[in-house]
Amino acid sequence: MKIGLVGPSYEQRSLPFDAQRCINLFAISDEQGKETSALYGTPGLSLFSTCGSGPIRGCFAAANDRAFVVSGDKLYEVDSAGTATSRGTLNTSTGNVSMDENGVQLFICDGDDGYTLTYSGDTFAVVSDVDFPSAGSVTYIDGYFIVNQNSSGKFYISSINDGTAWAALDFATAESAPDTLKRPIRAVGQLWLFGSKSTEIWTNTGDSDFPFQKISGAEMAFGIMAPHTAVEHGGTVYWVGENDDGVGIVYRAKGFSPERVSTEAIEIRIREATDKENMTAYSYQEDGHDFYVLTGGGLETTLVYDVSTGLWHERAYLESSGTSSLHLASCCMFIFGKHIVGDRRNGKVYEMSMDYYSDAGDEIARDRIFTHLSDEDKRIRYNKLEIGFETGVGLTSGQGSDPLVSLRLSKDGARTWSDEYTASLGAIGQYQTKVAFRRLGIAEQMTFWIRVTDPVKVAIVGAYLS
Repeated sequence: MKIGLVGPSYEQRSLPFDAQRCINLFAISDEQGKETSALYGTPGLSLFSTCGSGPIRGCFAAANDRAFVVSGDKLYEVDSAGTATSRGTLNTSTGNVSMDENGVQLFICDGDDGYTLTYSGDTFAVVSDVDFPSAGSVTYIDGYFIVNQNSSGKFYISSINDGTAWAALDFATAESAPDTLKRPIRAVGQLWLFGSKSTEIWTNTGDSDFPFQKISGAEMAFGIMAPHTAVEHGGTVYWVGENDDGVGIVYRAKGFSPERVSTEAIEIRIREATDKENMTAYSYQEDGHDFYVLTGGGLETTLVYDVSTGLWHERAYLESSGTSSLHLASCCMFIFGKHIVGDRRNGKVYEMSMDYYSDAGDEIARDRIFTHLSDEDKRIRYNKLEIGFETGVGLTSGQGSDPLVSLRLSKDGARTWSDEYTASLGAIGQYQTKVAFRRLGIAEQMTFWIRVTDPVKVAIVGAYLS
C-alpha cells in the first residue's frame, strides 16, 4: 500500500490532528516521473569568503557585477575569487540593513543613517545633509533614492541620481490610513509604500514639483508586519502582513490586491516568533523553483515558500547540541553565477547550491514527519515500511561512505517517539539497495519520522507499507 510521504510542513496546534514537518527537504512534482512527486534535499553551503567578524546584515549584487555585504559595522566588497575588501564603516554593528543603487552609487540604510559608496574611486561617506531624515529603509526608482522617515507616514526623495543630496521639502505622505510608513520598495515598476496597517502604490508622473503621486484606487487595507520581509520576485511582491485584525499572514500581490500564500500552520509559526518586527526575507531561483525565504525575528526555523508547487517547507541548522535552529543564511544575492549567502552569526559568506550536501562541513539533518495512519481505531500490524530513496549515493570515503537513514515511530500522535531504527542508503554504486524497515509493531495509530544526516544526495520518491 502506498502511503503519503511527500508533502509540506503543516504542523498544527494539535499534533494528533496533523504533525507533518518537512525540514531541509522540499517537494517536486513530475507527471512523467516514476511517481508524480518526490522530496529533494535542500541546498548545502560551501565557504566562499570571510568578511570581518559579522554578523552578515545584508548583501547586494550591483548591476556592474560587484558584490557587497554588510558585516557588523563594515561594508565589504567581495570579488569573484572570494577576496573581501573593506569599503567603509557604519555607525551601527547590528540590525537589518537595506541597500540599493543608482548605477553610480550604492546606498546603504541601517535603520537610522544613510551611507553612500561612489563606485568611481570607491568613496564611502555617511550622508551628512542636514535635511536627510532618520530613515528606516531605502529603495531606488527612476533616478531617486527613497527613504521612509522613522515613526511617521512620510517618505523623502533624494536629488536626481545623487544619494548625498536631500531637500527638506522633497517629501510626501502616504495618507490613505493614519499609520506609520514602514517600508518603501520598488516593485513591478511602481513605488509601493507599506505602512503598519495599509499599503499604497505610487507612480512617477514627472511632475516638476514632486514626481510621485498615488495611483487612484491603488491601496490596500493590509500593511506589513516586518519591513524587511517585503521582496519583489517573479513580477510581484511578497510580504508578511498586518492589519486591524491581526498579523502574520504572508501575502503576494495580485495586481493591486493581496493574495494569501501562507497556510494556517505557517501562520502559527509566524505568530509564535518572539521578535516579529525583525524578520527578514529574501528570494532566489534554482532548478526552476522560485523560493521566498522567511527567516530571523525569533522564528524557530526558517520558513520557505516554493512558488512552483505552492508548498511550504522548513530549513534549519543542526546545532552541536542536536537541536535545530534557523538556517545560517541571513540574506542572498546572485552574483558570479552563484547564489551567495551571508551567515547570520559571523562574517562568513557561502555559496549555496544543490551540489553541496553539508553546511560548510556541518551536518544537515533532513527530516520528514508524515502520515498518521489509522483505521477507525482498529489495531493494525505494521509488517514492513519500504521507502523509495535514490540509493547507491555513498561517498568514496569518510562520513557518508555508508550513508544511513533513521526511522522513529510514534503511536500517540507524534507526542513521543520510539528509539531509532536504521537502514543503509547504499555505498557508492549499490543502486539496487532497498530501504526497508520490518516488524514495526501493532498500533491503533502510527506516525513515521525519517531522518538523514550524512552528506549525500537525498531524493525520496515514495513510501510503501505492507
